[in-house]
Amino acid sequence: MKKESTSFLKKRSKKLLTVGAHLAGNVRPKSKSFLLLFFKKEVLSFFCFFCVAAAPLSPETSDVAKLAPLAAHWVFVETAPSGFTLVDADHGKILAAVPMEFADNLAIAPDRKHIYVAETMWTERTRGVRQDLLTTYDAGTLDILHETKIPPRALAVFKAQDLALSASGRTAFVFNLAPATSVTVVDVASGAVTGHIDTPGCALVYPWKDGGFSSLCGNGTLLNVALAAHAAPVVTHTKPFFAAATDPVFEASLVDPATAQAVFISFTGKVIPVVLGPQPQIGATWSLQEAAGQKAAGTGVQELAWRPGGYQVASWHKASGRLFVLMHPGTFWTQKEPGTEVWVFSMATKKLIRRIPLKVPAKGIAVSQDAAPLLYAASGDGDLAVIKADTGEELRSVSLAGRGPLLIAPGL
Repeated sequence: MKKESTSFLKKRSKKLLTVGAHLAGNVRPKSKSFLLLFFKKEVLSFFCFFCVAAAPLSPETSDVAKLAPLAAHWVFVETAPSGFTLVDADHGKILAAVPMEFADNLAIAPDRKHIYVAETMWTERTRGVRQDLLTTYDAGTLDILHETKIPPRALAVFKAQDLALSASGRTAFVFNLAPATSVTVVDVASGAVTGHIDTPGCALVYPWKDGGFSSLCGNGTLLNVALAAHAAPVVTHTKPFFAAATDPVFEASLVDPATAQAVFISFTGKVIPVVLGPQPQIGATWSLQEAAGQKAAGTGVQELAWRPGGYQVASWHKASGRLFVLMHPGTFWTQKEPGTEVWVFSMATKKLIRRIPLKVPAKGIAVSQDAAPLLYAASGDGDLAVIKADTGEELRSVSLAGRGPLLIAPGL
């Protein structure tokens, strides 16, 4: 069959070429009409061979795909303005997307079975009746399981500290700004709003191991809210632990709800460890630059130094105690500049382990929490670099249709 098909194609191709050559030459009108008719016949015969040889098309069957359990090397990447895109970093493939508006926020349950989105919408899209919701998604099918109506929440940008979950995953904390600051407490199992706490002068949510949360205040302190069933919240304040007017800390600092360990990083590069709780324990401050053998950066507007910068400026690998920080050369008040390198520190020894140059400057980073961790670096313009966290080797780059520096990885 294969030899016959090849012979047929050769003969038809030869005839077509011969007739085509005659048509291109100087022939009489009558001969030209005859050749043109013959040419059309041969073309039809040529293509009809493939019509007969092609297998019949089978009808399509629609279905709904189901995701496997969220894997260690999967990461949600902000792709504004459409939401978050789930990427398989091992293969550089897009797996799914969670539709969200620019000011909505996403959190992953500790058991990775549910995804929570704090969102705001209007009945006429940009006007009409406002609705604020905490929406629960099934992490496998991305079906909506429940919607809880909540008070007007903060509308700024994607920010991980606007929506946080307790270590158990039973409680969600939603930061509000309407225009007074407050936090709404939601029991995610029942979908009930169980509390609404005013946080005057303080913003965002840093959850404890159990029983409450802290917020960052404009006077350099922490506001701490202890929650208990059938009892009024107990609110306390720490003493100032950073210089809010001269060297503020990044809002996108780190907290581990499982241990209540938090790390706040200042604009100049000071690292302040804190154990959160009703009476937070403020640890000794150390300098990123001094840990790298350099002079600590100051606040001079013309003082050039390596400084932390970006929108999601740091991440960590909790099991190994390694801290990853986006760094760039610049003067004071360049804290939003993208990082050209990622510096890796030991939080135990407070020493620099390695410097990882980035091919494309990044505005946000995250680290997977498995035994072979990956470092994700988002440019904010649709480029996601996937890097071996242990060596700094870039494995691949993924291009995404959307912009945003925020990354949310399972376990963070």
